[in-house]
Amino acid sequence: MIKYKFNNTHCPTTLALSPRLKAVHPACLDILYERGIRTVEAMEQFLFPSLTESIRACPPFLDVEPALEILEHAVRNKEPIAVYQDYDVDGCTAGAIAAECLMALGAEVHRYCNERAVDGFGICANGVDNLMAQYPNTRVLLTVDNGISGIAGVARAKELGLKVVVTDHHEPGEVLPAADAVIDPKRVDEPDAQYKDNCGAGVIWRIMLELYIRMGVAVEPVMKAVDLAALGTVADVVPLTGQNRAIVQEGLRLMNEGRRPFFRIVSELLELKTIDAQYSVAFRIAPMINAVSRMDEDVSVVGRLLLSEDEAFLREGIIRLDEINQERKDETAREVEVAEASIPEGFDEAAIIVRDAGFREGIVGITAGRLMQEYNRPVIVLTQDRNGNWKGSCRSPEGFSMKAALDKCAKWLVSYGGHARAAGVTVRAADFEVFEKELTRIANEAYPDRDFTKTVTIDVVFPSSAYTEQMVRELRILEPYGEGFPQPLFGLVADVSDVRYMGAEKQHVKYLDKTGLSIVQWNHGEEARARGRFPRKFVGHPQLNDWKGNISVQFISA
Repeated sequence: MIKYKFNNTHCPTTLALSPRLKAVHPACLDILYERGIRTVEAMEQFLFPSLTESIRACPPFLDVEPALEILEHAVRNKEPIAVYQDYDVDGCTAGAIAAECLMALGAEVHRYCNERAVDGFGICANGVDNLMAQYPNTRVLLTVDNGISGIAGVARAKELGLKVVVTDHHEPGEVLPAADAVIDPKRVDEPDAQYKDNCGAGVIWRIMLELYIRMGVAVEPVMKAVDLAALGTVADVVPLTGQNRAIVQEGLRLMNEGRRPFFRIVSELLELKTIDAQYSVAFRIAPMINAVSRMDEDVSVVGRLLLSEDEAFLREGIIRLDEINQERKDETAREVEVAEASIPEGFDEAAIIVRDAGFREGIVGITAGRLMQEYNRPVIVLTQDRNGNWKGSCRSPEGFSMKAALDKCAKWLVSYGGHARAAGVTVRAADFEVFEKELTRIANEAYPDRDFTKTVTIDVVFPSSAYTEQMVRELRILEPYGEGFPQPLFGLVADVSDVRYMGAEKQHVKYLDKTGLSIVQWNHGEEARARGRFPRKFVGHPQLNDWKGNISVQFISA
């Protein structure tokens, strides 16, 4: 169930008198003001982000000096560097950034990633042994997007005589790994809060920039790699504010210029007119890459595709990624159906915990996310691992910290880690029932009235006459949309004069306003026919519809 609210907050006219803000549509300023961006400086920094200025404003990470010293020494002395990455989009892009930038300096670079089904997430002792078996000449091990929880893996690397640099962005535990340098913006002793929301790709991108500056070489290869950092940033669902916003904005520009063959060809094959954050990256490109590890395919191919200039290889590889993603979609649909069937009618507990030995480990996170969106409460979906324990993913709505809840249940867990809203967990088989009971108790205490209504804020409300082509075009200054800054939600007060039904089964409906504005509702045809009267109020967002060169404004109703 969804409840809408409208704060009716407007930007003071004094702020709009700023020379740079005068040219911005008042609706944009109202949206920013309503979302807490309420000074001229903050608005200008948000609307006109500068990657260069954001870098200058942020000092390097804690522990960056020993990390740079190790990497520079390895580069100058031709000591082979192994990049130990995670298997999701953030990990793949982080690994590609490190490899591309280090190789441009002349370094010998090896890339390694765990087999998801065997070793799971992050650096582990077995993974280090496998890496050294493949690349025995390795002298420096650099983790990207992982390592902060890899106590045993780092210890094994040190035991083998390696220099170890950890770069990560996940929540650290009470004890840090015994690496030669540990860089993580979420370290409790990290002094600069501006980095807290960087993803793994964003962290290693900045480290590579600092390395180039330290070595006194031109930074063009690093600036070229910001497109990969942008892909990782959007895919990892970190807030698109501050430096992240600047990275994504610049990265999207590079993607659309087609400088990197991967983005040029993926745009062509997926028929993307423009690569944007909210749709192209978040719903087309990122899921396609993530599907590789989810379906237990070879992740190393992703890194090769991201850096390749071989068009034939790219076309074949991207087509295969798309096929794997379709297989992933089909399996996800089946698992969601099974999971939903296991939830009793009238279920009133504050947490949903579903387990099924037949679930695929790479899919459970998506299933958990789907259930969380539908039921608006904490969800854990588990499958059985090779040791008979229950392993899976946790998702929770805003306001409930899954990481804090798991902290309280740690004694029944083999392992766990993550963030407030997303985490991974392995529960000992013998302790599952007591874990389920305790986690449910914690959730029930957080929702004492069992109100799972989702409240959604409408940013601005306008009459239909306000939705012009010029307005829609000017709204684009607010992009990119994503975590921390979702696409604005608009209210519309309409005067509907006619209705039309669309689709093979007339399942969609289009209302026609007296101003000529079209209001589209997908899959609401039956509801519209049953209503018997025209609605006046709608919630959604405006967009431009280009039909055979004829551009018109339409309002897509939620």
